[in-house]
Amino acid sequence: MIVKIFNTIGPRACFTSIFLIISSVFFSFLLEKNVAQLLEKWADIISKIFLMISFITMITLLEIQIKGRKIEGIHLISFPTVYLFFPNVYELKTIPILQAILLTFGLYVFIKTRHSKNTGKWILDLSLIISIIVQFNYFFSIFYLLPLFVFFRRGLKEIKNIFALLLPILIIPYTLNSLSVILPSKTFNLINPPVQIKLLNIQLMSNADMVWLITLLLASLSCIVQLSRRNRKLLYPEFFSGFIYMTFWLFFSIAVGLLGLQTASGRWFISFIPVAYFFGGFIEKIESNSLKNNLFTILFLGIVIFKLFDHGIISLELPFRN
Repeated sequence: MIVKIFNTIGPRACFTSIFLIISSVFFSFLLEKNVAQLLEKWADIISKIFLMISFITMITLLEIQIKGRKIEGIHLISFPTVYLFFPNVYELKTIPILQAILLTFGLYVFIKTRHSKNTGKWILDLSLIISIIVQFNYFFSIFYLLPLFVFFRRGLKEIKNIFALLLPILIIPYTLNSLSVILPSKTFNLINPPVQIKLLNIQLMSNADMVWLITLLLASLSCIVQLSRRNRKLLYPEFFSGFIYMTFWLFFSIAVGLLGLQTASGRWFISFIPVAYFFGGFIEKIESNSLKNNLFTILFLGIVIFKLFDHGIISLELPFRN
């Protein structure tokens, strides 16, 4: 049973996860490209594998920091599985990847902001992360609601905390504008790019986009169900804070996708991490290892077969049919 391997984090779970990552990346590459390009695009393939491992490592290390959190290896399996569901995996660009990395680290910072005694430091760090992200897409300004939420929940009124929030908002744009003197114009054009709303047209959606949209809706439903369980908040307040952060990220990413607010890498990339996070949490909460394994097998084989059909590699036509 493959899911049983990931009940704890150990060498066997890590090696199995790496095998799943490599398999998922190669499978997706061969569907989108062809075997002849395998050697030509080896650097691109290696970068995708490294990126996946980096995201899993970040999430796992951040989860370990949460008090009362019994860490399991479920994220080691959820990321490569969800990767198979993700459309246009070979159109990733630097800025969306940077946004995803910063938002992932922001999970840990947000938890510390809510529960640490040294509030000013963590508010400064959270505001710094958000201020950097905003420079590449001003719609991400909505993430400033997170530190404001902390101000409201903790009743923060000290001037040092307000200053910690405002300082990066004022300094980061000025700093990046100053760098325009030394940065190449092509690089500097990535800062504050124009963002146009491009509504999702259901009629023009590909089959892969439709599957991902359904996946997003299921992840949202999982969020709503788990948020209704208030015992999480009482027993594991830090874990619940992380859950709030990822829920906010998920619903924002859905809005970005539906409204077409992303400036690069299509409309769905920013939603990949929260979907994988909640998929892992959903599998983790299932008590029966047998049920976990059956569900994982059905999902994994189902998406593989769907993609083979979608790319015309296999079909339902009988071999003897005229």
